[in-house]
Amino acid sequence: MSQATSVAPPSSRALRLGMALSFLLMLVALGVFTLSLRAVNPAGDDGQVVEVTASGCEPNRLEVPAGQRTFTVVNRSNRAIEWEIIDGVMVLAERENIAPGLRQPLTATLKAGDYVMTCGLLSNPRGTLHVFAGDSSAPASTLPATAFVGALAEYRVYTTLQLRKLRASAVELRDAIGAGNLDAAHRAYREARRADLHLAMPISLYSDIDQRLNARADDFERREADPAFVGFHRLAYGLFERQDTAGLAPVAAQLLADVDTLSERLKHASIPPAQLADGTSRVLEAWLDHHRGENAIAGPDLADLVALTEGANKIVSLLAPLLARQSPATLQTLEANLSTLQRDLPAADSSTPDGVAAGGLLQAASALADSLAGINQTLTLKG
Repeated sequence: MSQATSVAPPSSRALRLGMALSFLLMLVALGVFTLSLRAVNPAGDDGQVVEVTASGCEPNRLEVPAGQRTFTVVNRSNRAIEWEIIDGVMVLAERENIAPGLRQPLTATLKAGDYVMTCGLLSNPRGTLHVFAGDSSAPASTLPATAFVGALAEYRVYTTLQLRKLRASAVELRDAIGAGNLDAAHRAYREARRADLHLAMPISLYSDIDQRLNARADDFERREADPAFVGFHRLAYGLFERQDTAGLAPVAAQLLADVDTLSERLKHASIPPAQLADGTSRVLEAWLDHHRGENAIAGPDLADLVALTEGANKIVSLLAPLLARQSPATLQTLEANLSTLQRDLPAADSSTPDGVAAGGLLQAASALADSLAGINQTLTLKG
C-alpha cells in the first residue's frame, strides 16, 4: 500500500524572491510597452507625427520652430498615400506611396512662415503648417547663388529646348487621338512623356501643374473613373491598357494647356539653386517609392526611369564644375553612382518586353538619389 508523499510549503525567503522576480518582470514589460509607445509617437521637435486618414491629416494644423525638422507620416487609410509640404504652389518636400499601416520619415529645412500640407487623396482638405522663428532656431543655411549663375543659365536653355519638344509631342498626341490613330498616339505619347520626365525636377516644384500632369489613379477617390484624373497616367491607361483612344480627346487637350501653363511659369521664374540637386533627388525617390519590392521593372515604368536618369545626367553635368572645385570626392561618388545606373538601364529606344531585374536597378537608383541629396550640405559646408 503506497503512502502519500508530503510536499513542504515554500519558505518565506523563496516567496520573497518569487515576488521580487515578478515585480522585475512587470517593470521590464512596462518598459517595453513605454518604448513601443515612443516608437509610435516619437516625442520632441524632430519627431512630429502626422497621421493621414481616409479624410485628411490628424492633426490638421502643426506648429514647429524654424530649422531642420523631421516628420513621421503614418498612413491610417486603406490605400497608399502621399504627403507634401507646399509653399504657395511650390513643393518643398514630399513622400509618396506610403502603404496602408506604414510610416515614413520626411526631413525638411524650413524657414519661418505658413505652409500647406497635402493629406492623402487630392480631394481631401489640406492641412496647415506654421513655422515660427525661435531664439534657439539657427537660420537655414543657404547656398551662394552667385556660384550657380553659369549652371542656371545653361539649365534655362535646356528647359526651353525640352519644353519645345514636350509641346510639339503634346500637339502630335492631341491630333493623333482626335484622328483615332492609336499607333501614332503611342509614338507621340512616348516622346511627350520622355520630355516631361526630363523636366521632372522643375515640374515637381509646382504642385498644381505636377498633379495635373503626373498624378496617378490612386491619388483620386474614384481612381481611373474620377473626372479629376487627367495627365500622362490617364492617357497611358487609355492608350496602353485599354488600347483605345475613345474619350481621351479632352484629356489630351488639357495636357497641352497644362504644358503651355508650365512654359509660361518657367519663362518668368528662376530655379532655386538648392533644387538642382535636391529636386532631382526628390523625383528619383518618388519613382522609387512606387517600385520598391518589385522583382522586375518593365514597360512604361522602365521607360520613365530611363528618362529620369537622362534628366539627372544633365543636372550632374551642371554641378560637376562646382563640385570639382569644392569636393572632388563627392563628385567622384556622384558620377560613379550615375554611371552604375546608366550601365544597368537599357537604351531609351530599346525593346525590353521582359523588363530588367529590379534588385540592382533599384539599388543603383537609390544610391544616385542619396548622393544627390547630400550635395547641398557639402557645398554649404565647403562653399
